[in-house]
Amino acid sequence: MSKAIAKNVRMSPRKLRRVVNEIRGKDTNTAQTILKFMPYAAARVVEKVLKSAVSNAKQNDKLNPDELRITKAFVDQSSTLRRWRPMSRGRGFPILKRTSHVTLEVDFDEKLAGVARTSPVKETKHKHDHKHGHDHDHEHEHDHDHDHETHKSEKKEKKQVKGKVKEIKKKNKKESKEKEE
Repeated sequence: MSKAIAKNVRMSPRKLRRVVNEIRGKDTNTAQTILKFMPYAAARVVEKVLKSAVSNAKQNDKLNPDELRITKAFVDQSSTLRRWRPMSRGRGFPILKRTSHVTLEVDFDEKLAGVARTSPVKETKHKHDHKHGHDHDHEHEHDHDHDHETHKSEKKEKKQVKGKVKEIKKKNKKESKEKEE
């Protein structure tokens, strides 16, 4: 377990938390990709902290960066800088410039250990017959034991239920109108 902390970041905790909440629990490679394409300035701050935590794990704990997952990620409020904006009639309007502490903790993940060492997923083309009767090539793997008839019957049942719900709502409306009159 390695962690990195950025203290007294000149950004409000609320802005940082919306970024940190997106990467919590993700593996470090996915988290870095998410942060890279986020439009928020807070993402740059969190990205720096994540890189620091990963390099701490690599240097201090001798862990493989591809096998790490974010175990803890949180933002705490730090001191608040109080400034005053002069207003009309001699008044002062307070401006609160909030600061934050960002903490990220990464640790080894057994699930990623096997994935990091293996090669990427191979794209294989194969021909097969579906139960719905047409042949085509696929570039992905999936279960071919599905039955389209059961999906149709499920959709039909859902439509029937929706129809019954609508009928009940209409009856309730009529009854409420009759009670009002």
